[in-house]
Amino acid sequence: MTSLAERAHAAAVFIRHNTAVSPHGRYRGEKHARTAVRLAGALGLGLDQITTAPDWLRRRTIPGEPVLATATCPDTNEQYVFLARFPIYDDEPFELLGPCPECAGQVPLALVRHLADLGTHLARPPLRPGDIPEVDTVPDTFGVDEGHTSTCRYGESR
Repeated sequence: MTSLAERAHAAAVFIRHNTAVSPHGRYRGEKHARTAVRLAGALGLGLDQITTAPDWLRRRTIPGEPVLATATCPDTNEQYVFLARFPIYDDEPFELLGPCPECAGQVPLALVRHLADLGTHLARPPLRPGDIPEVDTVPDTFGVDEGHTSTCRYGESR
């Protein structure tokens, strides 16, 4: 096991390296690297279990473009996809993406700040069509997220 100082140094090196080599440019590269470090810390995973990608669906032209971060469980290889909607703010929660119960589009199903938030979400039964708006467990962004199909009754009218 490595010391806290060694892990902190490795995180700093990871950010510097990924900022320099990012195919998305230095600015986005830094946001992707910082998002990976933040999610790895929140979930207690190694940086090698986190991958990031631009979120082309929720893209905008202002600073802080959304980042998708995929966490892979080292024991089961199960993957969880998180959205950092505003990655320039380190205190914003991640949004766990999963299938909408109506249209199956990848939409925010839970806000995750730490491992216990993920555990709370996973302990609940899956959402079914008709559960929403009766449940108050989905994030406020659920109904306005671009991941819904155009015919989904939960998605915002387009």
